[in-house]
Amino acid sequence: MGLFSIDIEKFYEELEDSGQQLKGIFCLQYPIYCIHANITDITSDPLDNLDKAIADFFISKSDFTAFQIGSLMGTSKSLVELRIAKMVHDALLVQTGNDFKLSDLGIEVFKNKSQIRQHKQSYDFYIDGITLKPLPRAFYTYYNSKFISENDSYYRTNAKGESRLIRPFGPDLVHTPPDKTAIIDALFNVEHSERELFSIPNGLQEINDISFTKLSLQLLVSVSSNGLLLKKQVIDGFAIYSLLENISYYETLRKNIKIFENTIQNKIENLEFKINIPRFKTDRTEQPKPTLTSNWQEIDKYKTSVNKCFSFSSEDLLKVVEQVFLINQVAEESITNSEKEIVINISKKMLLASTNRQKVINDLIRARDYKFGNPDNNVFLLYLYYKTNDPFVKSIVDFKKIINNYIIKDITLSWIENHHPEFSKSYRQLLIAAGELELLEKLDIEKHMIPLF
Repeated sequence: MGLFSIDIEKFYEELEDSGQQLKGIFCLQYPIYCIHANITDITSDPLDNLDKAIADFFISKSDFTAFQIGSLMGTSKSLVELRIAKMVHDALLVQTGNDFKLSDLGIEVFKNKSQIRQHKQSYDFYIDGITLKPLPRAFYTYYNSKFISENDSYYRTNAKGESRLIRPFGPDLVHTPPDKTAIIDALFNVEHSERELFSIPNGLQEINDISFTKLSLQLLVSVSSNGLLLKKQVIDGFAIYSLLENISYYETLRKNIKIFENTIQNKIENLEFKINIPRFKTDRTEQPKPTLTSNWQEIDKYKTSVNKCFSFSSEDLLKVVEQVFLINQVAEESITNSEKEIVINISKKMLLASTNRQKVINDLIRARDYKFGNPDNNVFLLYLYYKTNDPFVKSIVDFKKIINNYIIKDITLSWIENHHPEFSKSYRQLLIAAGELELLEKLDIEKHMIPLF
């Protein structure tokens, strides 16, 4: 799983406030290119003035050494050597033996000042791997560390001590072949006034040789519903929220990443969650669990899934509920399984069969739970919504909502009798069913043991 920084609950709450209910989130690797180029640039360099001072030394005496110049200028020999090498590279100085003289170009730049200095350097540009358009400045800084390179690899060791090589690079869309002319044109088509926004040097004059490295960036695709229609949109799993920007968290998740949406809109609008049931293996005592996956691998075959996001058989969904969400004794008729939502109706039998009743009750209060998928299967997470029509379970939920507002030491038998007499006879049964054994023990001690003081 990618090291995402998304605050799922905050995103959920903002969607809910806007009338949307989050159903799940897909994950895709979007193709990016890092273009390695040799460029000619006339943008002023902070060290240009230092180079001019070094050039002045050579104008007066061509056999000055780097040590002498550094001593006279109060800087290091290595820095002077570095700048001399840079000026030789830019054809401003010519070396003859141990002497350095200004070239004709160097004379025009440093002495006559009739020509603007040009810097020849290597530079990396980041471009969209599909449209071949330059990416904004944020992708040169913060997102630079989030890219997955075609050269990345690492070893993963399992619980048995077995190691295997992992290559995380696996874009879910094919990179457009890098056309040198198209790339150069796209970079130069950015207006001078906007170059800084795309980290393109303002003084860029020429792009010479280029090579490239294929990269990918993990994009999340959220699916939400207003009750009638589904909305599938790209969001940023790496976004950092700041109150100083005076925008909502939802807007933060969209701000930098929505530039990719138009390119893949016709594909993501047909995304659906699916379930993969692994084959039974006779040589294993513990069989693999069902896995959440998607229809991405055959997305081009889906043309009418704009208002669908689930494609589960009842039998497969039942296995996911039992083995992934860990709810036991589930009857098939207790699950709502449609193209737009999945809901489970919790009964007394299911609750009492649970190994973690506290979690089930808390999920009922929240009305939801989610499980993470595997981004390699294009699934980040999936929501399961909870409800109950069972009077016994409803009473537990009501009681749990009440005691959640208090700390354990403040809840006593007299408090229950005075403030919530409707639970005075059933509180033990409700606490046992809710898994609230710590509070139950406290109340039992109060009722059955004689206080020492």
